[in-house]
Amino acid sequence: MNYDVCVFGGCALDQMYYQNSDGSYNKEPSMKVPGGKGANQAVAAARAGAKTTIISRIGKDEIGKSILENLNFNLVNTSNIEMVDNLQNDCANIYINLKDKDNDIQRISGAIDSFTPDMIEDYKDVLLNSKVIVCQLKVPKEVTQALIEFCHKHNKFLILTPCRPAKLSINEENNKELIDKIDIITCNKSECETIFNTDDIMACVKQYPNKLIVTLGKDGLIYHNGNRIIHMPAINTEVVDTVGAGDTLCGNLAAFISSGIDLQHALRKAMYASTMKLQVKTAQTGMPYLDDLEEFIFTTRNKKFDYGKELNYALHIIKEAYMNSKSINSYNISIKPNNTLVTDADIEIENYLINKIKEKYSNDNFLTEENNPEGKLCDRTWIIDPIDGTSHFVKNTVFWGTQLAFYDKDKIKFAIIYLPKTDELYYAAENQGAFMNNHKILPKKEVPLEQAIVEFGGSIYKELKNKKVYFNKLVEEDRLKVANIMHINACCISFTNLISNKTDALIIASNKPWDVMPGQFILKEIGINSYPLDFEKKLKLFTKNEALKDLLLS
Repeated sequence: MNYDVCVFGGCALDQMYYQNSDGSYNKEPSMKVPGGKGANQAVAAARAGAKTTIISRIGKDEIGKSILENLNFNLVNTSNIEMVDNLQNDCANIYINLKDKDNDIQRISGAIDSFTPDMIEDYKDVLLNSKVIVCQLKVPKEVTQALIEFCHKHNKFLILTPCRPAKLSINEENNKELIDKIDIITCNKSECETIFNTDDIMACVKQYPNKLIVTLGKDGLIYHNGNRIIHMPAINTEVVDTVGAGDTLCGNLAAFISSGIDLQHALRKAMYASTMKLQVKTAQTGMPYLDDLEEFIFTTRNKKFDYGKELNYALHIIKEAYMNSKSINSYNISIKPNNTLVTDADIEIENYLINKIKEKYSNDNFLTEENNPEGKLCDRTWIIDPIDGTSHFVKNTVFWGTQLAFYDKDKIKFAIIYLPKTDELYYAAENQGAFMNNHKILPKKEVPLEQAIVEFGGSIYKELKNKKVYFNKLVEEDRLKVANIMHINACCISFTNLISNKTDALIIASNKPWDVMPGQFILKEIGINSYPLDFEKKLKLFTKNEALKDLLLS
């Protein structure tokens, strides 16, 4: 069986003690819940959407049974857990103070000390068939060392959380070599200082780019990306309980890396997950499920945006509209006066969006392709294209999507493009940047002319004579001056190709607001402007590539 994430580590029973107002603690715990760093990280990864297993040992008793049941409930594969007779389960007495909700943990080790290096060989097939492996330093050091060597030998991606950092102290023989073989180390400031025997955290992260991630509590985290130190500020929240926040970060980081997300985006998303956990008591209770995490990111990110409520609402209903339309078993296809196709799905999606918006914003205006194409842009106007690329929709290709923009006070305030077939959700808010599936779209490196791809977007026949002029500029005798020229008639696809760096320039002819306003706004938010290519400004160029600008605007 293949896994996204395999956690190699221990499970425990957490006994929670919350400080009283007079500073004392009760003799009996407030609650007893399944925990342990290994189990916590596995639950975090599974809730984040990763197919997760854990290699562990637990005592065969009632505590062990509750640990196993909890992992199964959280969809963690437990087939690689050994239940051993007469083995004491690990226990943690966790004391939460009133002042900053930080914790002091008294650990009673049991099963965790029984791990042996032989387990690496016993479970080698599980390890080899996992994308990302996560471990800690709670097991005997020789076991962790064997796991590090195994992962390095077989090129398996390994994340380590050094909860007992002295075991990895750089002053000990061979530890420097072990550190070099680990892909990512996530640790707090104190753990970093112990491992590297220094309080110069900046120097440490510089020495280990894209490897050493140091969490700084309310100050966020830092790491070095190979070019510079990246400081990610903490996400402001009310802290209820810090237990499991680091495990939440690590488990989510492993899940997102296993899905192919780059380190910077995976870390930021994992920080949001860790922030959600801080708001809830106990380690695992507050670990978010992926859908709840996405909701939290949307809401938190747009909290200071004046139109944040409208944007968050629109982000929900644009997906709902597509899901609602899927209930239609067959579509009637009609031809409009302009010789373009329209289906029942176009009408269904547009009506759904309009009705949902009216439920919340009854006085707003609409400019839409099917119901109100003659509408005017005025304060609080929703611009909607229910299916951009209807001919592709009819053929069941991926080259279509839904576009929406919100206009107020003489300009677009936010825009969304949703591509259902690939489940890509692009959006941008005024002066807030642009995002794709909650990942901020970052500037991309400019490529030379001979590596660039230019797309002609929109209906191919519109401004064809002018388009030919610019097509000829890209061709020299029988060869291209650029890497490739492409055309897709759905504007939403053309715009998102450029937004996501699949192309380097877009030449498009359309004056319909629902066709161009959403994509044009998102491009503007990532610093890509438009340039008129003809006297009447019907044909526009969108690019940030200076070589292409020089060629096409000359």
